[in-house]
Amino acid sequence: MSATPPHTPDGDVDAPTRSDPLLRSLSDRFGGPAGARVLPARRSRWGLTAVGWVLVALTLLGVLLTLLHMGHCRAEGWGGVAVHHHGCYSDVAALYAGRELDSTPWAPFRGDMWFEYPVLTGLLASVAAVVTQGVAALFPTGETPEQTALLNYWGERESLLFWDVTFVMTAAAWVVLVLAVMRAAGRRPWDAAMVAIAPPIILTAGINWDMWPAAVLALAVLAHLRGRHLTAGVLIGIGTAFKIYPLFMLGAVFVLALRSLLGRDREADCGPAEFLRTLLGAVVAWSAVNVPAMLISFQAWGQFYEFSDERGAGNSSLWHVWTLLADDRGWPAPDAGFISTWSFLLFLFCCLAVLALGVTVRTRPRMVQLLFLIVAAFILVNKVYSPQFVIWLLPLLALAAPRWRDLLIWTVVEVLHFWAIWMHLAAQIGDYESQHVMGEGVFVLAVVAHMLVTVYLMGVVVRDVLRPERDLHPRPV
Repeated sequence: MSATPPHTPDGDVDAPTRSDPLLRSLSDRFGGPAGARVLPARRSRWGLTAVGWVLVALTLLGVLLTLLHMGHCRAEGWGGVAVHHHGCYSDVAALYAGRELDSTPWAPFRGDMWFEYPVLTGLLASVAAVVTQGVAALFPTGETPEQTALLNYWGERESLLFWDVTFVMTAAAWVVLVLAVMRAAGRRPWDAAMVAIAPPIILTAGINWDMWPAAVLALAVLAHLRGRHLTAGVLIGIGTAFKIYPLFMLGAVFVLALRSLLGRDREADCGPAEFLRTLLGAVVAWSAVNVPAMLISFQAWGQFYEFSDERGAGNSSLWHVWTLLADDRGWPAPDAGFISTWSFLLFLFCCLAVLALGVTVRTRPRMVQLLFLIVAAFILVNKVYSPQFVIWLLPLLALAAPRWRDLLIWTVVEVLHFWAIWMHLAAQIGDYESQHVMGEGVFVLAVVAHMLVTVYLMGVVVRDVLRPERDLHPRPV
């Protein structure tokens, strides 16, 4: 028999205050667990239940809190060490002028310029730059002193408008992400609140364009759960054109298909045919997006892959800690070639371990559990473990192991790391007072802690795979 469908009537909704030990204990102090009448089954004209509308409201609250968090930079600009002291640094704002989007909106598609992101991320940046400069063109051209002053002021604030335009797109993707997680969670829709309002996602939502691939990947997971494997593949291909990690869903689907091929499951809803449809959809969609970019400028298209291959140790990674310790103690530091080779080999080993786990375990694991393990392993051994990578993990955590105690542990560690990385970078810039930065030892400990908490979450998921009676979601039998 195949897995229980992930979409059940709202009357069968599993409220966290009834099923989660931590929230159930806390709810006893505020009137007790939620009752059945707070979960009406009737849908609105927009196709959302009361749960969906509450989650949308929580997401918009998260958007507002992100705007408040970015307040200093939006008021004072993104220059100087204060950006790090206030924790409001953004690649989006920095790259507007840094990658010449302010003068050439379509710079990501020109081979004589540099933009180190995949095609669809470059398209997002270009569209936001076109909108930004379209608004800027409405301002006077400086024929009078007053107009000149206004024009100069506007030039200083243009990166703010670019960030604002980009963040409107991010907010839209955030809502889509939360609703996709809600639908994919089936009888546990409230788990999507983790994605809507968790502090790590609020702190990092404005840094980069990562909300878009996260939303597309969540839609791909939802399509897979609904048995729409070709659609899931198309979404994987589109997600990979934003960032590389949605590609790893093919690995998780492959493990399930291999189990079916080996006869490990009496009846499976994801066999070799379903994997091939997923793969076909991914290849076609990725090619449809990337081939035109290659034809426009192969050099511009290849910059992301060139940068990924040649870059050295990035912030907050295993390799970054190694480099810092080597510099401090006079050891030889790993070079870019060494890091590229060993990060690939370690990731390959982790993938083989997930494959072995998925094939040999008695009860078929859920695809999203395998996907979480693959993505988490990639982040751990990758050249960089940026703060915004929490956006990669959080939706998968909400679907793979949605325990609020573990979310709280992860949140505390990731918030510590968030501030540690910015204080570390503030110290690198210079012109600071000692009380305004953290020591390098604190930064190293924060990096180690946020790597260990990722390993801990992987351990929780592995335990659920090995002991399916502990899994909070219905399991195939």
